[in-house]
Amino acid sequence: MLPPALLDFALFRFSAPSALIASGALPTSRCASTARHVRQTPLPPPPPSPKFAYNYGVTEPRRAEIGISDRRSGTMESASLAARTGQIARDAGGELAMRVKALEEIANAEEAAALDSPSFTEEELMFFYEDVLALSSSPEQSDPATAQELEQRQIDEDMAIVCAAEERTLADEALASPSTQARLHPYQRLLSYARDAILRIEAARETIKRSPNAEPSVARNEFLPVAILSLSEFRSILRLSIRAADADAADLTLDLMKRSGLAIPEDMVTSLLRFYASVGNVSKTEQVLVLYLDGPPTPQQRHLHIKSHLISTPTEAIPNSALELLHSYENQALPAPIQTYTSIIISLFSSNSSLGRAQAWDIFSHMRYVAHTNPDAALYTLMIRACASPINIRPSEPERALDLWTEMTIDHRLEPTAGAYDAVILACARSGKKTYVNEAFRLAKQMLDSHRDARGESAFKPSRRTYCALLEGAKRIGDLSRARWILAQMIATQSGTDVDAVDEEVMMHMFHTYASFRPPFHRNLVKTAIPADNAPTTSTGVSSEVSQSPPQSTSVATNEAGSARSAFSHIPPQSSTEVIHEVQILFDRILYDSGLKNLSDPTDGGVLPAGQTFKHVELSSRLANSYLAVHYKHAPFEDARDLYRRVFTESRVLRTGRTYVEALERCAIARRGHERTVVLDFADDVWAEWQKLEDAGHENGRPLSERIIERAHIAMIRVLALTNDLDRAMQHLRTFAARYPPSDVRAPTPKPAMRSSRTVLTGSRPLVRMTSNFDVPDDHVPPLIMFDDIEILHHRLVARRSVADIKYVAWLSKAYEGALRARRNAALKLRAGKEVEETVSTARVEAPLSE
Repeated sequence: MLPPALLDFALFRFSAPSALIASGALPTSRCASTARHVRQTPLPPPPPSPKFAYNYGVTEPRRAEIGISDRRSGTMESASLAARTGQIARDAGGELAMRVKALEEIANAEEAAALDSPSFTEEELMFFYEDVLALSSSPEQSDPATAQELEQRQIDEDMAIVCAAEERTLADEALASPSTQARLHPYQRLLSYARDAILRIEAARETIKRSPNAEPSVARNEFLPVAILSLSEFRSILRLSIRAADADAADLTLDLMKRSGLAIPEDMVTSLLRFYASVGNVSKTEQVLVLYLDGPPTPQQRHLHIKSHLISTPTEAIPNSALELLHSYENQALPAPIQTYTSIIISLFSSNSSLGRAQAWDIFSHMRYVAHTNPDAALYTLMIRACASPINIRPSEPERALDLWTEMTIDHRLEPTAGAYDAVILACARSGKKTYVNEAFRLAKQMLDSHRDARGESAFKPSRRTYCALLEGAKRIGDLSRARWILAQMIATQSGTDVDAVDEEVMMHMFHTYASFRPPFHRNLVKTAIPADNAPTTSTGVSSEVSQSPPQSTSVATNEAGSARSAFSHIPPQSSTEVIHEVQILFDRILYDSGLKNLSDPTDGGVLPAGQTFKHVELSSRLANSYLAVHYKHAPFEDARDLYRRVFTESRVLRTGRTYVEALERCAIARRGHERTVVLDFADDVWAEWQKLEDAGHENGRPLSERIIERAHIAMIRVLALTNDLDRAMQHLRTFAARYPPSDVRAPTPKPAMRSSRTVLTGSRPLVRMTSNFDVPDDHVPPLIMFDDIEILHHRLVARRSVADIKYVAWLSKAYEGALRARRNAALKLRAGKEVEETVSTARVEAPLSE
């Protein structure tokens, strides 16, 4: 919309020719839009003129020229305007042109000012962007030195207050403490004096109450409070008692305050609750709540009450008492703070059971329904990390983790922490899918690049936890190039401390990556040229002698000179021999840095740093198992067998159940030919050691994991079947069935009350669940054997036509399958009739008689 003056000027230019404007005659047909300018509008009588009239720059001759009469004359003619002439039109057009020109000048000036931006120096720009891009301080980065200094200052202040109170109260020799109390702390002597004084006061009150002339107020036990010590002195005594872990003195402090008539502050009660909750003393915690609280407990006190139940519960047990107390507070409309729910969820995840993990997810959804709709960053981080260890058989749940990550960072706009990044990276990396593993590396890059200050410094540094999460993904897809790069980065950036140094977990992931790596070159795929005078060749051009012979192992010792030059180059190992050589270099260096091996001439060719690169790597059973796994995959069987017999002695660690299981499983996949002729002796030696471990677990009341036992027996049966020792295989199978009969599988694990599926609106269990009973696996299923596990034995028996043994294998596998189905149906609470029917039909299946 144009301004009115500019619109009039435009219409004036387009509608009136210059000749007509000069003559003053404007036809009405050509300027109908400007008719309002030529009409003679009568004006009202003018107001009285002021004493000093201003003529707005128009002189008397000018007034006469344009025909404006003097308004002071008072006549009708003078009160009207004369008809506009050509001069008036010319003046109006000139005035509009001046206005337009002024507007153009102003617009040009503003445009020039916009183009001429102010200049700043580098220091001014740096100061500005340092303030704009300043990184928010994280609570994780608190200075421990400052906290210790403040704590020591508080202790000194409390000691000064207690010593001053002791000098004041014990100045009189008659009230001085006896010599037996000279060895006590000052706060203990002061409490002893206060207790004696209050006892004397209470004795005097009892004497007055028994007097016949006692006032009615005395009979009602209405006495004025008598303060032996001040409130600040009692507070200092309490802090010193808690600092010295003197529970009796802390209890006595609050008791004396109550008996002397002083109001006990809330912070002192909370301090005593925190002391008892930290050691898991439930009875003392509840005693403090009963004795020294008049109203409902505060949110912090409710948190400490539940915390005492959590700490008193064993680590691997489900905290049932804490859960009942939590729901009890909810039923009283006193929900616990969000940190309490976080502590309970941590305890449930630490129980190392599927039932506990499922209950943790249910508590999370229940909390958002009844107490806290929006979790904080710490709880989001905990739940995202839990996606890396789901309750089902999948290795990870990256979809759920990314959903929670989006909800935290985008929906609720919570600033992610380093722990949150590590959690979502771990959840994506453990999925084992290349898409999500790449997403994990992308998130790691985002963590480093998207949070930088004005100087380019990142808010987050990749920690050892970050590197381990990335290695989890690299080893699952066999990406050795990325794993070697991560190890090189950690070695290059590690400092003298062990905070972010290479440790046992990092090297375990590295060895697993070498084990899952597939080298592009395979020696047995190369066709060997055979002279014409040799034995007759097969259809593929390779001699039958060569095809039946075992793969020749290229010893690392014989090729050490050539392999040392190619070890740890920018190109990954191209063959299994190079893989074994690199792994041996790493493990020997670990032994050397640990002081268990002397290397006069290091085999790494000077590639690794000269210092103690792996001094923080602690030798353990799982590290030795991961080192063995590389040889099981890439080395010949004889080399792996020899390493199994000496590596645990060199590293001074013990063999575990997983050690025997992985060795037996390697024997169960022995290749045809030479391997199967030597594998049985090694399997027998390993099985003898395994039996000792299994029997010791049953005798001590701490049996091994059911799945580990199951894997060991299945592997041994497969070894016996591969070596055509079918009689021993059937005997082993019957021994397993006698020790772990199918009937043991039928009895389901009792379901706790908190897993009830009944719909209620109140109760001591979650009202909203994220997991059903069908989703929770049973962790206590006894060892069993299915048909797929012993299929190779069944095929060998069919080839030998052992009818009785074939029937027994079929019966046993079906018996375990039916017992497992009955267990599942009982756990899901199916209809009683159907459950009984299936039980009866399964019980009719009997073992066939041997012929």
